[in-house]
Amino acid sequence: MKSVPDWRTSIKMRQYTIKISDLAENDLENAGNQIAFEQLDPAAAEDTIKGIRERGNELQYFPESCVLEDDPVLAELGIHKTYFKEYELFYQIDHGTNTVYIVRILHLSMDSRAWLFRTFGLST
Repeated sequence: MKSVPDWRTSIKMRQYTIKISDLAENDLENAGNQIAFEQLDPAAAEDTIKGIRERGNELQYFPESCVLEDDPVLAELGIHKTYFKEYELFYQIDHGTNTVYIVRILHLSMDSRAWLFRTFGLST
């Protein structure tokens, strides 16, 4: 009797490489410093940074599942966003190289549109 391949193991999922920009790394460092030194909570800073990195790494599968940025100019650039607690991770997807580029990590209290426009050299 001929065995039938298991459909669950024969389906390959596209996996993306995650790359984080220097600006996003700086954003992450600033967030950690703000929590650790201004709020005097180094444990919370470590948990937050770890959580943001884990959320970013989750984008390796199905990065399209997160919404495009609300602003039409940024959406046209393919800027997606996802969240970890009070932080937004902004990213672009390159389907040609299967890469997700995390471009900024900003606190919800910040004017993310202005920061992203500056990041991409756009005028408001």
